[in-house]
Amino acid sequence: MNDFSITRAKEFFHFYYSNIKDPEIFGIRKLENRELAFSFFDKLGMTRHTSFNNIEKMISFIKENIPQHFYYSSAYYENPSEDMDAKRWKGADLIFDIDGDHIEGAELMKYSEMLLEVKKELNKLLLLLRDDFDVKWNDMEVVFSGSRGYHVHVYDIFNDIESQERREIVDYITGRCTSGEFPLNPKNKWSIRIEGKMNQFKEMIDSDKKWKDKLEKEIGVDLRGIRSKKDPKLKEILYHEAGKITKKEYASMIDEPVTIDIHRLIRTPNSLHGKSGLKVVNINPEKIDSFDPLLDAVPHEFKDAMVEVRVTKNTKLELMGNFVEFKEGNYSMPVYNALFTVLKGNGEFVEMQ
Repeated sequence: MNDFSITRAKEFFHFYYSNIKDPEIFGIRKLENRELAFSFFDKLGMTRHTSFNNIEKMISFIKENIPQHFYYSSAYYENPSEDMDAKRWKGADLIFDIDGDHIEGAELMKYSEMLLEVKKELNKLLLLLRDDFDVKWNDMEVVFSGSRGYHVHVYDIFNDIESQERREIVDYITGRCTSGEFPLNPKNKWSIRIEGKMNQFKEMIDSDKKWKDKLEKEIGVDLRGIRSKKDPKLKEILYHEAGKITKKEYASMIDEPVTIDIHRLIRTPNSLHGKSGLKVVNINPEKIDSFDPLLDAVPHEFKDAMVEVRVTKNTKLELMGNFVEFKEGNYSMPVYNALFTVLKGNGEFVEMQ
């Protein structure tokens, strides 16, 4: 961004933050024990090791300094404003991050298509957390990141576990535990799911004379070397394929380092994402399917005014139910489209003469 665009973007962010009325809007639990971190429009790097002992002081800081990005630590510290060696870690929320970067072929998808694929991964994660770990809705928070994905915060249940134990949770959520490297307990939910798939295969074998053709179509494996239903190699092949199919259906493509890291910084709900201008949104976990980030994450403060932008790279926008394409040139567009374009590096605000 050029200097004028930086100033203009900061003005719009200032307008958003200056209109905050509810001091609890950011919903940071145990604020006094968290490290806060900020990036600013007109400063390089990140300002870290910041803390506030009450929400009013934090909001005053935000309104005075206008962050481009606003984070808080998943960890709880005794001394959150000290350097890492002196912070004294007391525990950390269990955090999951699902991002479009982990979706195969995402670079070829429209923004809306990519976000739908990410939501599928989110739903798989939530199913595993609820069914396999017995995490209740009121023990978690689901958040749209403001750009390409979702964050899930699990509170209280896993606070005291460290990185190695979190790595084991990652192995479970990603289905790596089905690879054969880890012996599965027969009562494990993954074992039950795989056994269910094996039962489907058995029904296919028992109910049709052309069972081999059906199985080959189902699992995509050539079974010409299998001579009978009782061939021990058949069971071995089917168990392997049942694991692969089950993993594809249930495992979630999370960003693994985020969950393992016990000092992670995560975007603050209801802050603005500094590379999109969209809001980081808390979502009712029971209403995820109806949540549309391209509608619901657009700040209402940016919906009415129009602003002039010089588009410097051909760009596509899908916000507020409209799909529009802009070639290089000057355009008048709503503030939310303008911020998205400029912050993504595809345009500059036009200084009116």
